[in-house]
Amino acid sequence: MMSKLSFTCSLFLLHSVLATPGAVAKWFTGQDSYTVAHQRLLEGKTSDSFDSMVQAWQQDPNRDQQDNLNALFKLAITEDCGRSLAQKALPTWIPNLSIEREVIQNLNQTMLKLSITGLTRIKIAEVKLTKWPNQTIVASTPSIGDGGYFFVETRSLEKPIGAGLYQLTIDTEGEETFNHWVLLTEPTAKQRIGWKDSKNWRIEQGRLPDPACPSAVLSMSLYDLNDTTWTPLWTEDVDGRLPTTLPKIDVADGRYWLSVGLIESRWQGDISVLDIQTITRPVDYPGL
Repeated sequence: MMSKLSFTCSLFLLHSVLATPGAVAKWFTGQDSYTVAHQRLLEGKTSDSFDSMVQAWQQDPNRDQQDNLNALFKLAITEDCGRSLAQKALPTWIPNLSIEREVIQNLNQTMLKLSITGLTRIKIAEVKLTKWPNQTIVASTPSIGDGGYFFVETRSLEKPIGAGLYQLTIDTEGEETFNHWVLLTEPTAKQRIGWKDSKNWRIEQGRLPDPACPSAVLSMSLYDLNDTTWTPLWTEDVDGRLPTTLPKIDVADGRYWLSVGLIESRWQGDISVLDIQTITRPVDYPGL
């Protein structure tokens, strides 16, 4: 109820701002798709507004128009955390699908990563994500594990995956194909999680959480430094009150690799979109 009220108030404020001639000129500059995207959102037709935003991105918007599309899209998400953005459901052969942007910081470097993960009931030939119009972000045959879990990823990106329009295509080894437009917001510029020392980390307060979205999750994993498969010896996910130190765990004394990730999530229809900030370092246990 509070989420709906907040969304309605935000739309009213946006409508009030855009009612001035200068604001209309700045936001829409006479382009129908921009106007329709705003109108449909005001009317509560979120998926129709999303479709118009996709069309607007395809019209080569300038910097101001891109910023305004990004602001309008963020507002649309606040209705129900993005569940209403897309009417197109996932096909039966992909019951679960996620897009994950991740910033990984260890003691010496920062790595940018994008992953597409999910569950499949048939063999997949290729998973491809392209930024409009033709910039390929990732295109590869996924690794498929037990239970149909699959993933593709690209590491060592030169810059973060930014706001804009993307096309996700999943081709099977048969005749099945899934195509879907994806809109991404700008990634969080501020690193909210970092090491205080070898025993503790800090988590800084971010923007006010969207009450329509799940609360942030802290994912902690401990790895054997000699295990090249990087299968975690221990992992725990916590939401609500997030810890800032490693709990007592049942592992032998030794040196390990610790990974701690702060995960924020939303939806685009049935697709989950995750933004993850991860810190990693070697640790001595039990000298924690």
